[in-house]
Amino acid sequence: MDFKTYVSNQLNEINAVAELSNQIDKTNLVSVICYFTQNYGVEKLRLAFKQHLPEVSILGCSTCKGIMTERGLHFGSVVGIIAIYDSGSKAYGSGLISFDDNCDSEKAVQQAIDIALKKADRAGEVPSFAIIHTTPGVEESLIRSFDNVFKTPIPMIGATAADNAIKGQWSIFNEDESTYKGVAIQLLFPSKPLATGFSAGYSPTQLTGIVTKSQGRELLEIDNIPAQQRYRDWILQHSGLDVTEHFKFQLVTQFPLGRIAGSLYNQPYYKLSHPITATDNEGVLLFTDMEEGDRVTLMSGDRLQLIDRPSRVIRESKRQSNNRAKVTGAVCVICAGAMLHLEEDIEQVYEKIKQEMGDIPFICPFTFGEQGRFVNGDNGHGNLMISSATFYSD
Repeated sequence: MDFKTYVSNQLNEINAVAELSNQIDKTNLVSVICYFTQNYGVEKLRLAFKQHLPEVSILGCSTCKGIMTERGLHFGSVVGIIAIYDSGSKAYGSGLISFDDNCDSEKAVQQAIDIALKKADRAGEVPSFAIIHTTPGVEESLIRSFDNVFKTPIPMIGATAADNAIKGQWSIFNEDESTYKGVAIQLLFPSKPLATGFSAGYSPTQLTGIVTKSQGRELLEIDNIPAQQRYRDWILQHSGLDVTEHFKFQLVTQFPLGRIAGSLYNQPYYKLSHPITATDNEGVLLFTDMEEGDRVTLMSGDRLQLIDRPSRVIRESKRQSNNRAKVTGAVCVICAGAMLHLEEDIEQVYEKIKQEMGDIPFICPFTFGEQGRFVNGDNGHGNLMISSATFYSD
């Protein structure tokens, strides 16, 4: 099992995919995972990949402003791929389902899984690993539905499609279809082992409360106090920053809300919710669902923690493997909010991942939500998280 990454900055979709195809070694090529900025038409990309790689399982997802590979940061107009090679294996399959606001998530996920399993020629089997790409809005229900289909948590890595400025210009595709609202799944039965990691790079403060009113992704009250007021008061208490009523997205990236996802050695770990904007109902709109009765904690992101965290998640996932195993490739998903918050310091994130990975191929998009497997084995969705999958030789 082997991996290679390729990048194109060609502005035309047909030319970009042709450039990538000309570089790709197609011997034993079984899968291509693609990340691209909003500058590209998703259907044009899909058709070009289908033309050049007609027998390959393909999964694509838009990313915020750029990507990262072992060769550096690539911002602007960019299409990047990680190619997966697995000799003698056809056990890779993808499925995509579009849906509307009235989607039955379990039915949609079941359909996508059935398509993917049929393509992998593994109908009725449980995959070793899954890659899930979705558009914003229904990630929690999709993850629950995915677990319900297989009746067991499958190791996974997931990315919520992103654009450059939260204007709905995100998209996903596989070899068959593209959509601006839906879910795409690739199921893998790889010939070699892998390990996953999923973690936040933020620390809890002492400021915590109970959600007393919410509606989907709109957090309305904490401790019976309007959520916007409570959230702004917490930030003022913790940092001295007086956040305006129409708070800026990049400012509040420093202060997500956390919910305990589990504990390790009696220390809790958290899944994060990123505030998007204040609402007219004195609430806070989030990138995740929030339920009444949830305990939320104001989290704080130390800059050095955020810089170190992606490489640490990769290092921790590597520890799950046989120490003698050789790393052959990795996919690492980093939240777009953290990337935007770090600004030029994202270069340091790359340098630290590079120190961990060396010249081993990896690809990293910047997304509006991350999905993965916590250390307790549960799959989940969060914001401002790092999700990684690291592949090994025997």
